[in-house]
Amino acid sequence: MSATLQIYNHSHEYGDILVSCPVYISKGIHQRENIAVLQHVCALLNCGGGILVMENMDFNQGTQSKSLDDWWSGMECNFATILSGDDICNYLDFVGNFDDPHLYLFVKSADHLCTIDYHCRLPTDTATHSVTYSSAVKLCTRSGTSKPLSLLPAIPTTFVSGRTEETLKQEGKQIQFKNLSANSKNSKTLPDKVVYYSSKYISAFANHEGGHIYFGIEDTSASVIGEQITAADEIKMTVFMENKMKAMIWKDTNFTPVKGTHWDIQFFPVLNSPHRQRRRIIVISVSKIFGGVFTNCPESYFITAGHSGNNRYSSRKLSFDEWKTELLYQSRDIKSLRSRFIKLNLMTPQSRLVFSLPHTLEASREKVIHLSHTFNIHPHSTLSYIKNEKVKMYLGKLCEEFVGENHLVLSLDVWGLELDMSSKPKTVEASVAVLSVKRGLHVVCLADHLTETKMEWSFVVNLAINLKQVLVKHGGCNRHLGFQCHVIDLSSPECMDLFKVSSSHRIYPSTYTIHEETMNNILDSLTISLASYKPFSHSSLQSETDHYYLLTCDQLELLWTHHLTKELWVHGPPGCGKTIAAMEMMRILRQRGCRTDEVLYVAENLLLCAYVRSFDLSLVVSRRELMQDSLDQCGFTQKYRFVKNVIVDEAQNFKDRDGDWYSLLEKLAHQNCKDSLEINCGYFWVFMDYAQKVHKFRAGLPNLIGKNNFMLREISRNTREIYTYAKKFMDAPSEGNAEFDGFSGVSTDSPYHLGHDYSSGNAVHVVKCNKSTLDTMLGQILKQYGGADLGNVAILASKKTEARQIEQSIKAEQLMAEEKLNDFNSPVASSSGLSDSNSSSAFCISSDEKCVAGSQPDRDYEKDMLVDGDNINQNQPLPSKENSLVLASSDSSKSPFVSTVREFSGLDRPVIIGVDPHTNQNHADLDKFLLNLITRAKDQLIILTTSDELLKKLSIQS
Repeated sequence: MSATLQIYNHSHEYGDILVSCPVYISKGIHQRENIAVLQHVCALLNCGGGILVMENMDFNQGTQSKSLDDWWSGMECNFATILSGDDICNYLDFVGNFDDPHLYLFVKSADHLCTIDYHCRLPTDTATHSVTYSSAVKLCTRSGTSKPLSLLPAIPTTFVSGRTEETLKQEGKQIQFKNLSANSKNSKTLPDKVVYYSSKYISAFANHEGGHIYFGIEDTSASVIGEQITAADEIKMTVFMENKMKAMIWKDTNFTPVKGTHWDIQFFPVLNSPHRQRRRIIVISVSKIFGGVFTNCPESYFITAGHSGNNRYSSRKLSFDEWKTELLYQSRDIKSLRSRFIKLNLMTPQSRLVFSLPHTLEASREKVIHLSHTFNIHPHSTLSYIKNEKVKMYLGKLCEEFVGENHLVLSLDVWGLELDMSSKPKTVEASVAVLSVKRGLHVVCLADHLTETKMEWSFVVNLAINLKQVLVKHGGCNRHLGFQCHVIDLSSPECMDLFKVSSSHRIYPSTYTIHEETMNNILDSLTISLASYKPFSHSSLQSETDHYYLLTCDQLELLWTHHLTKELWVHGPPGCGKTIAAMEMMRILRQRGCRTDEVLYVAENLLLCAYVRSFDLSLVVSRRELMQDSLDQCGFTQKYRFVKNVIVDEAQNFKDRDGDWYSLLEKLAHQNCKDSLEINCGYFWVFMDYAQKVHKFRAGLPNLIGKNNFMLREISRNTREIYTYAKKFMDAPSEGNAEFDGFSGVSTDSPYHLGHDYSSGNAVHVVKCNKSTLDTMLGQILKQYGGADLGNVAILASKKTEARQIEQSIKAEQLMAEEKLNDFNSPVASSSGLSDSNSSSAFCISSDEKCVAGSQPDRDYEKDMLVDGDNINQNQPLPSKENSLVLASSDSSKSPFVSTVREFSGLDRPVIIGVDPHTNQNHADLDKFLLNLITRAKDQLIILTTSDELLKKLSIQS
């Protein structure tokens, strides 16, 4: 049996994008009938790879082996150009003979965006050449202001027929000669020919240092000849050139070049022309342009869904904006993150921009995602949540089939892979991927009660394609990936024997054989695909660059191991990412089909609730709101009637004084869960950190001995300086009683560590000042940051009244600054030369109304936590946008955030300024209060204090 016939017989088993087109090996590769080959190959290279099925229209037309060799040799030259000179043997595998009705090309994902024709050039000393991928990236990333035409080499003012000008003896990277009159047989008019021949030089010169194209100078001897042209044609040529310049792409599609600024055309008379002919030297000049100049839109293609039938996929051409975005994908970066994180080197088109803590990928691979010779299905709890005993038995048998060889069986219903299961037939009971060094890559669907298998095969193939796309685009896998698809009919007694035979049969070329290095790359990509998440952070909301973070090893282990665990208690020190893990779990539940009102998130902190609510993952309430709602049984039932999963965050801050919140939430988590094996209901997860339990009251938590507990240990938020400073408060003995507080069974001495080595160079500053100078000192500190950086600053007081006083103090300073600024900008001030470096306001205050909307302030907390006898103004409203003081900028992203330590719990900012921290130590643990303050800072921490005793406590000990 021929190789192509074997491929044809197994075509339904390929988990790959199949694109088909007719080909004529008797015709040229650039003829209309064959041009689709280059387009489809380019698209497959750019979209994760696949298989090009070429219907050989000449297989019975008397063609010979030499015909195919010559035809394919020409194709390979073009493929090499598309790959920018990379070795095509690493990307393409051709299967077929000249007399086969079908020819096959197996295409691996490229390492970068591929382009058939860049329509972009660079000059040499004698000609121009098309750019390569790396050159295109450099051109498109260069920024600057175009150089004026006056900086180009001077143009002679006199041209004499037959003479060589002293300054124009040689072509170079800024000067090129053309004599078009010699080609008089060409039917095109001179204006048409000048426009045609100048295009590539315009692009080349503009992309280098600018230059001149001289039409009418012979390029062999550099003698002046001149182009014979009428005055009317000069006008016509100028119009043609203006239209051509506008038709080209200069930097981007919104840029229009200006004649006389970016380019120009001039006509110089030729003296002593023979027979007194009207001859002119035509000089087209172009300045240096940053960002790339293109004669046309670069020709590049992506795969797109085709019509139904055999042509399920096709290719489409990218627009210029799409092409440029994709071209620069791999060069994207966020330099501000590189101090703490590393950028993962994902070398495939359309790959994500992913940042990770150092060593996270290696640690996650070693601890969580790995091969084994033993029974190795992941997640390990997969079998326990399969209701059908028959399916469970056969899935167990499938896993046992690979015992003894290095492998991993992966349930494709897991979180993180973002696979499309919408078309899953009801007959499909389970779907898994098998990664085996010995037998390769497989996607298997277990189905029962089959009448026909067309729908099941279509589903498993689409699932395999989807999985491959995820590994390539999300995980950056650039190895040969070939998934063989299987449908196991559980109603057949021989189903496992049939699977054993089919899984041992190799249907891909030998380059797809799995070696240890290949498998390591695949597992790296799988880990990245599973663990990457869109950032939940203050800074990411302002970032224009779409990027992802990698879950820490602890976070990945938590979600990978326990995402099917119904009740779980998650512990961890400040800055370890508990809230991130909580939000990821909510996202998992949403991916499983839960609606927003079916997942309930509860926290003590109103700001934290507002922050989580902004992502629209769940119904979000504070504990106090929940308990207030419970007083109205009818309203409570109406509001929470759909809830079937509960996530509790920062539980150490909870108190049971308002009622038994724990029993209430436990009941809500189970109220709509009729079957404990359902994977989208009945989850009750509690996140907490005993080291941050500031208050000394009962938290309302049960004894945790015998519960499912998990500890997060890796801290990523703080710099090394802040982490080192915070450690003495983390390690400080608690003033409270764990049994009394309701934290019995919690280990508070679990080891923790910093997940990076980043030191900002900013020491922790503790500043002693008097009450009278506190406002002045704060103002001086804020002025050091300037308006552009104030969005990174949070000012934290101990009480709401103190926070309001800070706002009032800053308001007064702002008003003074505004008056000085107005005086400076007035005509009188301008004429008198008034100058004051401090005249502009350096700060403004913003509070977000959504942080407090619909909730009442916890005034009891302040009475308990703060100094006895302090007068709390019960009637003063919380700050909102309406009564906030914004002077320097109306943009809240450029304003410092003013709050209290307690309200800011669970959040962070790059810069934290703590203002005179203090507590009522009868009701609050001062060390934990300070720890809560200190660990809000990511990069810089400043603490102002008026207390000598606190200064001593805060002193930095070596």
